[in-house]
Amino acid sequence: MIKMIPVSDLQLGMYVHKLDVFWIKHQRLNNGFLLTKPEELAEIIQNGNKQVWIDLNKGEGLALKAEDSEQEKRCIHFTGNHQNVMASEIDNARLICQSAKPLIIEMFNQVRLGNAIELDSTLPLIDDINHSVQRHPTALLSVVRLKNHDDYTYLHSVAVCALMMTLARQIGMNEDQIRMAGMGGLMHDMGKAAVSADIINKPGKLTDEEFDVMRSHPLAGQQILAACGAPFEAQDIALHHHEKINGRGYPNGLKGEEISLLARMSAICDVYDAITSNRAYKEGWDPADAMRQMASWEGHFDKKLFHAFVKSVGIYPVGSLVNLASGRVAVVTESTPDSLLQPKVKVFFSLLTHAPIRKKVIDLAAMHCDDTIVAIADHSQLRDMDLNEMWL
Repeated sequence: MIKMIPVSDLQLGMYVHKLDVFWIKHQRLNNGFLLTKPEELAEIIQNGNKQVWIDLNKGEGLALKAEDSEQEKRCIHFTGNHQNVMASEIDNARLICQSAKPLIIEMFNQVRLGNAIELDSTLPLIDDINHSVQRHPTALLSVVRLKNHDDYTYLHSVAVCALMMTLARQIGMNEDQIRMAGMGGLMHDMGKAAVSADIINKPGKLTDEEFDVMRSHPLAGQQILAACGAPFEAQDIALHHHEKINGRGYPNGLKGEEISLLARMSAICDVYDAITSNRAYKEGWDPADAMRQMASWEGHFDKKLFHAFVKSVGIYPVGSLVNLASGRVAVVTESTPDSLLQPKVKVFFSLLTHAPIRKKVIDLAAMHCDDTIVAIADHSQLRDMDLNEMWL
């Protein structure tokens, strides 16, 4: 954040962004510098400067000045207790993911061996995921976003389970219906156990023959779930999560309300997690960009359900990189239905200095907060930064 101050307020430790009078003696310092020498401070005053522009965000030495910023005070209004609740749920979410992975791997292995899945083994996991998204809707989704391409098939199931239950709660389903949505989300891709890993993880475009094999997984999934006595609703999600409202999906080319409510929900949740995840053959899209692209795909999704989905995860979902009006880049750490355009964000980079800044979480919905999101960030500007876990 750039701020103009009287030269009389200038102190050692401030970062001078621009001087009022060009500094002939030390021309290299006209492009910005950290003021650390008393003789430089004296020269600035003696050189006729009446005001200077300082950068409140650059360098740890400016922490106190950044803290004193009125804008920061207005934006940072949430309590330490809230942050502790989030941190606690993040830890809990990590444990859920750690326990979920071997369970789902074992289910896939049993299917490949020709054995039936033990459906009861999934119920505690579904309840754990449900309780987590009830306590804090974004914590588990934040952790699941960290899956690498090797974990994708397994943790994608956890992500879709969490998204399905979050969406189900958003549209007013009761607890039994929410758990059913979660079961269907967790097991929607079991049919991929019947597809070669070479096809699933192929780093290039599938051949027509390979694509036909991939398109067989919904029917295979329905048959696998039927064999273990899964409820009809879960089988239906497995069979129809690739159907589209316009009838151009598969395997049955169903249209509109020919597709069940739960299957229409699963189509949205499955696609969202798929396109925002890193895969063997592509990098995941930014979550906010994914939302924008999905909204433009006429005929793919149920519009009312998609709007409810946006309300449940945000216009700028967790993990979105955004540019702020203050010239900073931030990552979205939390979004709520009441503040879709004003999520909580963590600032970490300055577009004014093209350099990292001290990380700080701010609430854009805080009363009198002046900062706003102005654009989705250009990831190419941040290619040298490690963004893993930035939103946690």
